Amino acid sequence: MKSNPLSKVGTKLWIGLRFVLFGLVGLWVMLLSSISFFLRVFGHERGFVSPVLSLPAAVVGAAMMLYGVGEWKRWAYLWVFLSIPISLFLSEMIPGTQSDKVLPAIIAAIVAVCSCAAVRAYYSTRV
Repeated sequence: MKSNPLSKVGTKLWIGLRFVLFGLVGLWVMLLSSISFFLRVFGHERGFVSPVLSLPAAVVGAAMMLYGVGEWKRWAYLWVFLSIPISLFLSEMIPGTQSDKVLPAIIAAIVAVCSCAAVRAYYSTRV
């Protein structure tokens, strides 16, 4: 059987559209709601989202990213996405990192790469 080249193009377009609509939008939802929660925790009076909705919105954004990158139903990958705001939050607790802009991003990147490696190892052992 020959495959239809139009179906391949349509599939590739859907994958790209899904990545943009769910992956990138989910990233922004997760980051903005996490930042809003952090602003409330650190004593600032303003935030983008209500403090009651900010943590569920971060989880919804991570789930959107999970679908956007094509890993739906592989729930351990949520840890990879949620490790980014968690590590940013914890890096702000380290004295001296509040004035540094690069160090928290480096810490978040290292934690995300390590958690991704751990999740891949987890799924490689499953049948």
